Amino acid sequence: SSHFGSNYCAARFCQKCTRLRLQGGGAMDLEIQACAAERALQELQQAVQPRAGASSGVAEKQAQIAACERLAQRVKNTLESYRLELRSLPREEQTEHQHRIRGLEEGFKQAKAQIEWKRLDTEAAASAIAGPSGGGAADLEAGSSGPMTLEQAVATSDKIQDESKASISRSLGMVLQAEQVGIITLQKMHEQEEQMARIAEDVEDVKANIARGKKLVSQIAKGAARDRCTQALCVLITVAILIMLTLAVTGRDGGELNMPEGVRQVGRQG
Repeated sequence: SSHFGSNYCAARFCQKCTRLRLQGGGAMDLEIQACAAERALQELQQAVQPRAGASSGVAEKQAQIAACERLAQRVKNTLESYRLELRSLPREEQTEHQHRIRGLEEGFKQAKAQIEWKRLDTEAAASAIAGPSGGGAADLEAGSSGPMTLEQAVATSDKIQDESKASISRSLGMVLQAEQVGIITLQKMHEQEEQMARIAEDVEDVKANIARGKKLVSQIAKGAARDRCTQALCVLITVAILIMLTLAVTGRDGGELNMPEGVRQVGRQG
């Protein structure tokens, strides 16, 4: 299987893996990855532990740190393989393995912290050897440095504090920049909110003007209709008067129309 390789060799002495290997299936691959990760982490933890009574030089310490880093990379790879293999399980069966992965990750973090302390210790020792009070590059190669002295520890702590202060200053600068960006964003949002409120008021005014316009147009239409009726009535009255005058002048009304006598005489003379 593609999941075996060095991981299978590292876990081949695990009894549970042997039993699952005989059964076959996805559970076997997952357990082999888990055992490989645990074994790699155990080897890393053993490598980072200080050796009692051992006094090594800077070069040897650097070699040990390099070996520890290689083991750390191996732990990281096995953990990644473990996580990938875990995805093949149903969600309800992943709980136990997730707890197992969290335990491995915690142990891995502790081991990485120990590697970092070893690196700082080695760098401090190398600086002390290369300084005026040291013996130069020959002592660095020969390696006769022991545990960190008080002065070296103080110098290392001062360096770490300075770096921490610089990091905090950078973080504060970024926080202030983010705060300024947030303030500017809030101001723009308030301006946009006020602009939207004004636009809403303008829209309401437009709606009110449209309503008033419709009402005015309706009134104008009604007035025009009434004006046409008045004009038509006036025309009819005028036509009726003219007809009556014509009948009275011509005498065809039979004297029934109440007309002035002067009008009838005009008709007789004509």
